[in-house]
Amino acid sequence: MAPRLDGLRELPGVSAAALVGRDGLPLAALGEGADLLAAELTALRGSLDRLGRRLGVDEVSRLALTTPTLEVVALAQGDYVLGAALVRGIDTSAALQRLAALMDEVQRSLPAAEAGADQAGSVSANAGAAL
Repeated sequence: MAPRLDGLRELPGVSAAALVGRDGLPLAALGEGADLLAAELTALRGSLDRLGRRLGVDEVSRLALTTPTLEVVALAQGDYVLGAALVRGIDTSAALQRLAALMDEVQRSLPAAEAGADQAGSVSANAGAAL
């Protein structure tokens, strides 16, 4: 069973959040635009995985991007991507910490990738590559 994302609602500025599998299907979502966020996180994950392979580095495990109105932060580990969209200007550190705790729960409660599939290392709020 996928972790519930309700705990993200209490964080200032969170407008949407999503947990997606490598197949792009949302496993959990909250907020207006969560399905769109899930689709975009899946597309970004594919692009970043290709970039990592071409550069000869490990998988990208953390992503942050800014638009004129939103801050989007996401963590990737194994087969899963977990991300949140926040109102621009909000400090994203609390959201990253909560996402890291939720990602640990995801890794404990959801099945791991099949043997032979790529596996990412442990993710924390302060680890990984940020773009």
